[in-house]
Amino acid sequence: MNRYLLAFLLCIITSFAFSQNIKLKKGKILIEGKEFLSCEKGGAFGAVAYELSELNTNKRIITLVQNDGGTHMEISDDYTQIKFLTKGERAEIRGGNIYNAIKLLLKNGVLTPEGTLDESQIDLFIKNYDEKISENTTILR
Repeated sequence: MNRYLLAFLLCIITSFAFSQNIKLKKGKILIEGKEFLSCEKGGAFGAVAYELSELNTNKRIITLVQNDGGTHMEISDDYTQIKFLTKGERAEIRGGNIYNAIKLLLKNGVLTPEGTLDESQIDLFIKNYDEKISENTTILR
């Protein structure tokens, strides 16, 4: 019994240790309280777009589009489209959460801890994570 409790506590502690605290505040994305990227919010018709820019140069590098799949009450069809503006490519991942998308980009080295884009990691990210959701979705009107 004690062994199971210890294993459970170890899992909980490690999940908190490796999670990053990401917040959106006053047009800035903060990681662990430190300004990381500039962010401008926009969008319409079931999609919310976030334009991410480097802090130093104010150069737009990524657009994250949260799409609810046309059904605002159903979350199973939500996805996030990640547009890499410097390369003209995109990837679509399940879920409509900007914070999870940023964590995934950080984890895979596409975004560096300094708030810049590592273009050499974009192709590998697209190959591994792009689910091509909009291409495989039929919307009935």
